[in-house]
Amino acid sequence: MRQIALAALAVAVTTVATTCASSAQSYPWCLVNARKSGATSCAFVSREQCMLSAGGNAGHCIANPAYASARKP
Repeated sequence: MRQIALAALAVAVTTVATTCASSAQSYPWCLVNARKSGATSCAFVSREQCMLSAGGNAGHCIANPAYASARKP
């Protein structure tokens, strides 16, 4: 049951991230989706949140390389 809930959360986050692509660069963590040929979703405020959405073998989390430059004036 917990895996189903985590999968549903991952789908919801991915859907929101893809529909809000313009604001996706403002989050510090990205999920690299192994099932979608390395597609990246940078919509996570913490590594823990990203790891929960990764769902085991679905992908891995990396720091958003664009996040630091987005913070600088």
